[in-house]
Amino acid sequence: MSEEQLQYLLTNLVENVDGLLSTALISTEGLIVQSILEEEVSELKIAAMSATILSTCERVLLELKQGELDICVIQGNEGNFIIMSAGESLILVTVLTMDARMDICFIEMRKIANQIKNLS
Repeated sequence: MSEEQLQYLLTNLVENVDGLLSTALISTEGLIVQSILEEEVSELKIAAMSATILSTCERVLLELKQGELDICVIQGNEGNFIIMSAGESLILVTVLTMDARMDICFIEMRKIANQIKNLS
């Protein structure tokens, strides 16, 4: 998938989810592939932390025999951070305001993840 296609998918996600502040596609190695991030957000930090969180969540579910990871949500008192696998080697992450509708975000993230999986 080209950089332009990935940027288009992320742009659509931002446009379709009210309250979405940042989004990124990250490699499972912890590197930014494509992103639309708020100015003060560090690409390096968000990529490394997201890969670590995804890996940890997957290991917890494996250890507890609870199946494969669907979505990981970290809720803060000012907003939410959502992580979802987007194929074998990509992670899709979003940062939402507290009043953003997570259900809409989940639907839109799944659409993008499926498109990436089908085109990879």
